[in-house]
Amino acid sequence: MSRLNKHKLQQKKKKSFIIISSFAIIAILILSILIFPEISNSISISKTNWTVLSNNTDIDDMEYVVSEQPKKATKKIDLDGYLFLGDSYTVLLKDTITKHNPNAIIKAVEGVQPDYWIDNFSDLPKNDDVKGVVLLIGVNGATYSNNIPNKEKLISSLAKKYKNKTIYVQEVFPVGKKFSNANPKSFNKSIKNNNKATKKYCDRYDNVYYINATHNLITKDGYLKFTRDGLHIAGNKQETFYENIVSAINKSN
Repeated sequence: MSRLNKHKLQQKKKKSFIIISSFAIIAILILSILIFPEISNSISISKTNWTVLSNNTDIDDMEYVVSEQPKKATKKIDLDGYLFLGDSYTVLLKDTITKHNPNAIIKAVEGVQPDYWIDNFSDLPKNDDVKGVVLLIGVNGATYSNNIPNKEKLISSLAKKYKNKTIYVQEVFPVGKKFSNANPKSFNKSIKNNNKATKKYCDRYDNVYYINATHNLITKDGYLKFTRDGLHIAGNKQETFYENIVSAINKSN
């Protein structure tokens, strides 16, 4: 027999062996599934934790059981003992804050701008008396040239005074379409610019976080949604406002 024929014969035997071995393995697997049906339940798609119960190759027609994975409980931040600092927005939120946080310290005055708290900084509690700070200020005087620098000065002073505490600076809300003290569109443009500058400034400090608590309280075109005077959040939405603050703080941590 020639070397070529010998080689072909060897190749043929090799293929036959592979085919027979494959059939044997398949037969063993089928027998195992029939004898031990629970094995069939272990075939799973690891990435999705789905157990495939059908041999249909079309995934849309498959039946699967979703293995529920235990979710880690999100720890809500405790704002009891925090200092809430600001203007009329915080004044209107006072009852809601104290309902959830009896030991919260609220320092808020209607109609004030950032410079008010710079001038009255000595009225704020000592570092040891607060757990953290939530600041919302800047809608009053949003179009004034000194609004941004004064707010930055206030943030800087808070960061130094409460250096081992976390300070959350809220995004200023836009006004509503019925705002009458100025043109709502141009006024909101100033607020937007101020917010952008404040957010950038907060990044300078390790203990200062910029948060956005406007979820579901702003219209798609950027105006305050629930308001009676065009400036403040309506009373029946104060709870939503508070929950937004808590949610935003949790997301920032």
